Amino acid sequence: MPAIAQWDGRSVPELVALEALDLDLFMNRLNQRNANGALFGGQVLAQALAAATLTAPEDRQVHSLHGYFLRAGRSERPVIYQVERTRDGGRFSTRRVTAIQAGEPIFHMELGFHAPEEGYDHERAMPEGVPPPEELLDLAGLAEAMGERLPEFVRRRWAERERPVEVRPVDAEAFLDGRGREPRRRLWLRMPSASEAPDSAQPVLLTYVSDYWLAGTAVLPHAVPMPSPAVFLASLDHAMWFHRPARVDSWLFLETVSPSAQNGRGLSLGFVHDRAGRLVATMVQEALMRPRRPA
Repeated sequence: MPAIAQWDGRSVPELVALEALDLDLFMNRLNQRNANGALFGGQVLAQALAAATLTAPEDRQVHSLHGYFLRAGRSERPVIYQVERTRDGGRFSTRRVTAIQAGEPIFHMELGFHAPEEGYDHERAMPEGVPPPEELLDLAGLAEAMGERLPEFVRRRWAERERPVEVRPVDAEAFLDGRGREPRRRLWLRMPSASEAPDSAQPVLLTYVSDYWLAGTAVLPHAVPMPSPAVFLASLDHAMWFHRPARVDSWLFLETVSPSAQNGRGLSLGFVHDRAGRLVATMVQEALMRPRRPA
C-alpha cells in the first residue's frame, strides 16, 4: 500500500476526513505523528468515530464511545476503518469499528448513537471562579513569560504559535511545570478550524481534542514536568460520553483529574463545559506511564 501524506497541522476537519472504499469500509487521507513517532491517538479516535458516523442513521448522534489501542500505529501507512453495524433499534444504534494497518488491528471501538428524546436533566457544575479565556495567556505567551523557570525542552515545545488547538491554561505554573503538584489541570481550549465543519461533525472534532491533555495529568505528582523526554506515555484505552451539543470552535473549559496511578498505568478523567457552564462531555483514559531508562 502506498505511503500516506503527513498532515500540515492546520485543518483538523481535513485531517479526520475519510475516503469510502466500499460499503462500511473507509481509509484516511492524512496522518499525524505523536511525540513517539507513531500515529497520534486523537487522530485514530476521531477517524474511527467519523467512520461509524457515516453509517449511522441521520437522526442519531453519538452518545458514547469506548476504544482500545492494540498496537502502535505507523505514521507512514494509511489506516483502514472497518465498521460493523451491530444493531439499529427504535432510538439507539450500535457500531463497532476496527482500525487496520498491514492486515493487523491496531485499534477497535464500540460506539452508541441515540436519537434525541425528552428526559430528566441534571449536570455537574462548572467550578466557580474560573477566569475567562480572554484574561489568560496562550501556551506560547506563557513559555515566554516564564522563561528560564521552565526546562528548555518545555520552552521549545510550547514556543510554537501555530497549533491546531488554542489552549489557555487557568493554572499556568501547574500546567507548564507541574513537578510534584496535584494531579489536576484546568484550561480553556478551542479549535479555530472547527468553524469549517457543521454541527453534526463537532463530536468528531471534540474526540480528537480529548486525547491531548488527559494522560499527562496522571504524571504531575511524580516530580516530572510534562511533556518530558524522561517519561514514555501511550494511551491504552479511551472512553467518552457526549451529554450536550457544543461547537469546538467556541471556547470550552476542560478540567482533568487523576484518581490513581499504579503498576505502570495512570487513570485520568476529564470534564468539558461550554462558556455557559453546561457539561457537554465526560472522558476517561488509562495510559501506560514508564520512566525512560538512559541509553
